[in-house]
Amino acid sequence: MSGPERVIEARHLVRAYDDGARGQLTVLDDASLEVNAGEFVAIVGRSGSGKSTLLHVLGGLDTGYRGQVTVAGLRLDGLDDAALSRFRNETVGFVFQSFHLLSGVSALENVLLPARFSARRVGGLEGQARQALERVGLAAHAARSPGRLSGGERQRVAIARALFSSPRVLLCDEPTGNLDTATADEVVALFKALNQQGLTIVAVTHEDRLRAAASRVLTLTGGKLS
Repeated sequence: MSGPERVIEARHLVRAYDDGARGQLTVLDDASLEVNAGEFVAIVGRSGSGKSTLLHVLGGLDTGYRGQVTVAGLRLDGLDDAALSRFRNETVGFVFQSFHLLSGVSALENVLLPARFSARRVGGLEGQARQALERVGLAAHAARSPGRLSGGERQRVAIARALFSSPRVLLCDEPTGNLDTATADEVVALFKALNQQGLTIVAVTHEDRLRAAASRVLTLTGGKLS
């Protein structure tokens, strides 16, 4: 009998930076991680502990590490830039603390942005983007620009954009950090609903609300996960 599907497997990750006169600063030191399909994993740790670095490694945004990373069956270490770009566009979705929306276009056009960078040219892209907005409760605001949306609504647009390509994993970096308490609670409830629909989520955070929503919590200390 086979076990649960493993979506992320990271082995013996080491990531160090040149810290000037102080020499090498190691933020990941033999860190390993396994995430199964359908999990909601929160990674916590003090500021500067390397949480964002770990997320960037898992998402193919940081390649200056040692170790092995496999996401959705694809071995990342050693991939060239073009392959990593395809991976980021098609396999993972990113949600950041800063929403990274284009102010001069509509919510719908912001959700459609990943299509500009995809090699896959399929029909029905606008419909796909509208479905993503519907999943986050913003179908009625598709024509609004980010400047006409609240902070929580802007983050929902960012989440819809991350969902546009039907990713296997949603990677979230302090996704409620710029939101007030009530709005943050709404966004966490949305993450829980998406997870209940089967989406695998990995979030790095310092907030208790995300920790409480997760199915598993890991702590990053001294460059290692526990």
